[in-house]
Amino acid sequence: MSKFHLDRVNTVIIPVKDLNESIQFYEEVLQLRKGYVDESMAYFSFGSDGNETTILLHVIDQPEPVEKGIVIELSVDNVVSAITSIKEAGGLVAQEPIDRDWGVKEAIITDPNGYKLWISQPI
Repeated sequence: MSKFHLDRVNTVIIPVKDLNESIQFYEEVLQLRKGYVDESMAYFSFGSDGNETTILLHVIDQPEPVEKGIVIELSVDNVVSAITSIKEAGGLVAQEPIDRDWGVKEAIITDPNGYKLWISQPI
């Protein structure tokens, strides 16, 4: 039996081809807080003290932006408002908000590398 427990997701690492384009998306479209940036990576965070999650954009030559078994879902207080804001900031919406039988309203957006991000709220 294991002698440890996981507390939370600490960092999600996203391989990217164009760091500047990705920085613009995560900062301006998703409005994440930008932290450390250099020529090969950029850190962003969201959440409150003690419950923050880090998104690390890391430059690689050949990112594979299609779904490979992992999808990032971001929880918001209002999906419709979030999608409106994302569109106004130039973000691409792959699926408009819809209500799901399992009790969430969700939409899907696409980042500059083709990664799909689910935006959801409980209903």
